Amino acid sequence: MRALIFERLERIFAECDKHLSRMNSAYRKAAVMLPLTVEKYVELSEEEVEHIDQYLFRFAKLQDTMGEKLFKSLLLFLDEEVEGKPFVDILNRMEKLLLIDDAQSWRVLRDIRNELSHQYDDDPEDMSIVLNKIFNEKSHIEAIYTQLKTYYINSKA
Repeated sequence: MRALIFERLERIFAECDKHLSRMNSAYRKAAVMLPLTVEKYVELSEEEVEHIDQYLFRFAKLQDTMGEKLFKSLLLFLDEEVEGKPFVDILNRMEKLLLIDDAQSWRVLRDIRNELSHQYDDDPEDMSIVLNKIFNEKSHIEAIYTQLKTYYINSKA
């Protein structure tokens, strides 16, 4: 069973690494446009929109993979019970075990992402505000991921 948990975690970290790498690549390409203003937003080229879309897609994939797979698998790695537990309990347990600094900060990331999903391209002001928020969270989600990966690497050594 322990070997299966190790194997699963290795696959999850590889998946997260891929999302993080591609998110960072898209961010570097989009960074010249930041922060977005209404004027910049309405003048975005097709290529610039593609960079933004790639960043948003990879940010979401990284967040989903961490929230749906990595958190539970790390708790299983620590012999914690996760089956049937609500996500909020998993987050709180991760905070209590010092795997993440603050469970609320993860909720903030989810809130910003949800805010983006309720915006429409035909409102440049709101879109530019929400896009700036999510671009500003790059270092935050990256720090959470790095903390978890460092913990795992140090724990298995």
